Amino acid sequence: MTKKDLQIYLDKIYQEALAASKENEVPVAACLITDKNVYYAHNRVEEKNHPFKHAELLVIEEALLKEKTRRLKNGVLIVSLEPCLMCLGALIKAGVKALYYVLDDPKLGALSHYHAFVDDMLIITRLNDERFKELIDGFFLNLRKNQL
Repeated sequence: MTKKDLQIYLDKIYQEALAASKENEVPVAACLITDKNVYYAHNRVEEKNHPFKHAELLVIEEALLKEKTRRLKNGVLIVSLEPCLMCLGALIKAGVKALYYVLDDPKLGALSHYHAFVDDMLIITRLNDERFKELIDGFFLNLRKNQL
């Protein structure tokens, strides 16, 4: 994947994260690139009142259904926040080959908090994009202000 391709996907993911924020969802967004299509989603935990409606799971589920498969062996997932244990497990179970993520999640991240071991079945790359940090920090700052 070229830097230009990554930037195009990150721009779209950022727009998805903005939409999530406007819907009072934690502004996390993901895209899944397969051999056949590109899928985008953002968190829908609040909207669906369901703790499993993470962006990563939503794009995986959509791809599996539309492509009528249970393995995404050439899939590449790009997400704005480091996946939690549940989402990392789903990526591995679905056979996704590569994960790109922007922000570490020191409280719930599978890698930075739980130090999950991932072998060479999943290639993991951390990206830099300050827009996402500003967006998520602003979201939680607003949330704390509104709770006072």
